[in-house]
Amino acid sequence: MAPTTHLLSLLLPRAPIPTRRLLLSISLPTLFATATMSTTNTTSPPTYPIRPIPAPPSSLSPPREPLPRIDETNDSDFYSQPRFVTHIDDAAISRLRDYYHWNLWDGAPKNPGSGSPREEKKNKKRIRILDLCTSWISHFPTSMETLAISTARGQSHEAHASDEDEAPDLEVIGLGMNEAELNANPILSHRILQDLNIDPQITLPPSSSSSSSSSSSSSTLDATTCVVSIDYLTRPLTVLRSIHTLTRPEGRIHLVVSNRCFPTKVAGEWLRVSEEERLELVGRYLWWSGWEGVEVVDLCEKGEKGKGMGMLERVFGVGAGDPLWVVRGVKGGGGGVGRTEL
Repeated sequence: MAPTTHLLSLLLPRAPIPTRRLLLSISLPTLFATATMSTTNTTSPPTYPIRPIPAPPSSLSPPREPLPRIDETNDSDFYSQPRFVTHIDDAAISRLRDYYHWNLWDGAPKNPGSGSPREEKKNKKRIRILDLCTSWISHFPTSMETLAISTARGQSHEAHASDEDEAPDLEVIGLGMNEAELNANPILSHRILQDLNIDPQITLPPSSSSSSSSSSSSSTLDATTCVVSIDYLTRPLTVLRSIHTLTRPEGRIHLVVSNRCFPTKVAGEWLRVSEEERLELVGRYLWWSGWEGVEVVDLCEKGEKGKGMGMLERVFGVGAGDPLWVVRGVKGGGGGVGRTEL
């Protein structure tokens, strides 16, 4: 990697960047940062395609950890300065919020038309979600943010919810590398400052509720999210196994992938393979770590041509928004992890 590229990745406010759009992908979002973000779709599930990622053959061995990188210097130095920016564009964030609304809740409807995620949660007192490699924002939909903030402040949502609108407390645990960014994220009930490339084993804090339900006890997770960060882990299998151990049966993991990155800090063969091969690689990470039902959801922009930043980006020849996929798995159950028609 040329020194100039390394310098850009450190200095420019919108890095991480896709290598094919080195300059324009940064300059346009920076110049037009006021683009409007659409609201979360809460009325009907989006229709993005899903395909399974098969388990790797026994002849294919897991990679040896730690995975190599161009820049092997201490990550604590690289992430010492807070970056209060978003690493995917507004359109991608909007699609991710929609995805979370319909899929992140444990117990989200597995059959079309079986009810909203909230209806499926009436018998659950508290949900625990780990937001891995998190920052000052987690991209949760507004409904989840409201519950998480109430829980973080020690206010039980159940105490002021009606019988028809009962929802559980939502306890979000954030694990990241920058203390200022973690402290700025209001939805977090717990903050873990940890360099997973030095210490890949995760230890959960006790639940902030002494009355957690048996299905979501203080030692287990209901779900884990990780947004455009799996490529930075030099020990991804160890980290994913640790999360698997901490997750309750049928709990889920959602690894969000785009083509943005700090090129010198991504691990393994990320820069040498295509976007499709990256999704397969992340899927193999999950299989090798004990997860099942691994599949990829294609959240790439569809039906939004000509809107907002998409039009400007196409005028300058840089595409119509950041591509986005979710590679996901379930603990102790195959056959997919969410709405079959998403």
